[in-house]
Amino acid sequence: MTINYDKVNKAVNFWMGLNLSQEEMIAYQSRIKYILDEEAKLDDVKHMAEQKGKEEAKEEIVNNLLVNNMDIDFISKITGLSMERIEEIKEGLIQNNDDQLR
Repeated sequence: MTINYDKVNKAVNFWMGLNLSQEEMIAYQSRIKYILDEEAKLDDVKHMAEQKGKEEAKEEIVNNLLVNNMDIDFISKITGLSMERIEEIKEGLIQNNDDQLR
């Protein structure tokens, strides 16, 4: 999670300069928390997208290695994917080839 400390510092400095009632202070703090939570959610989504991209790239490598008749154990060592996952990808390739031949 990346926190934009510059924004937080500006918000805190602004808040300290205000003459707020207790209710207004609570509302202001709640708003700051909401903004920080939203930034954290965006960071999480970005991280998940990066992870998904890496998995898709690994699966594409597996596809290419399988097409070139590489050993599943070797592919597992190279990609870090489980042999079960590689078998699933292989079955998908076989299924796609069967579908294309029909």
